[in-house]
Amino acid sequence: MQGQPVLSLSFIRPFGIVVGLVCGIAAVFNKWAWAWPIFRGWFVDRPDLRGTWEATLISDWTDPTTGEKIGPITGYVVVRQTLASLSVRLMTSESRSHSISHGITKEADEIFRMAVVYRNEPEIELQGKRSEIHHGSLWLEILGEGPECMKGHYWTDRGTRGGMELRDRVRRCFDCYEHANDAFSRHETSSESESHEGADATCP
Repeated sequence: MQGQPVLSLSFIRPFGIVVGLVCGIAAVFNKWAWAWPIFRGWFVDRPDLRGTWEATLISDWTDPTTGEKIGPITGYVVVRQTLASLSVRLMTSESRSHSISHGITKEADEIFRMAVVYRNEPEIELQGKRSEIHHGSLWLEILGEGPECMKGHYWTDRGTRGGMELRDRVRRCFDCYEHANDAFSRHETSSESESHEGADATCP
């Protein structure tokens, strides 16, 4: 249309510009723009779970040294997310879990549900005594606008299972339990927290 010879440099140059522009836009959209409110609902139907969540775990695990069941455990779930990927890491004072595979689906009742298969690694001093490396799965309902909380259950290949609730969230992703615990301790006593709006709402 521009009168350029076919397969000449001037003929090919616009293709490179277009491809580069499209790749750049796709990279930005996959990394950040997918979560912008302007795209939510009509163009991107995927909940934004990014950040560090405070989690409460109720387990039927029995301590082999005492024969007693363990009480509620407080941990932190770190979610790193793009449009095409999701990483879930659970940290407690005694172990760390990281996701191996995942899936997010939207059911007929308009509620998103997330399934995760994970690998758990207890602290080295506890292996062989209280706990061993094991695998498990968790199933969570993603509830409320924002969302506000996630609630469900988990089970492991060592025969334990329990409930899990993720309620409060800060946008920063922490890499260790101690840092997350310090941040949430400050969050509970400060009005200038980084919590997501609506994080204290009642979870159904």
